[in-house]
Amino acid sequence: MQCHGIPAGILPGMASTTIKVDSAVRDRLAAVARSRGTTMGALLDAESRRLEAEQRWIAIESSCHRLQREHPPAWQDYLAELSELTAGEPDTAAAEEWPEHNT
Repeated sequence: MQCHGIPAGILPGMASTTIKVDSAVRDRLAAVARSRGTTMGALLDAESRRLEAEQRWIAIESSCHRLQREHPPAWQDYLAELSELTAGEPDTAAAEEWPEHNT
């Protein structure tokens, strides 16, 4: 079922809940969802997954900086190992599989 061209309901198989947000936030989310032809639930699901992945990369980068700062010999070992893994021809399969990370 659709309402104004937007799929009705929540994501299949997921329990629903209510969150309170300012009405301006709700309206912006609804407008973006509508323009993408999706539901606010699906939009929030996709964005929360994107933010979760972004947070993982922030943690990884923080760990790398900490290792570099606090354990320089271990950082050099990591770089040496990394150069062995990345030597030779590039692996284009990964770039094709994850194009959003290769821009």
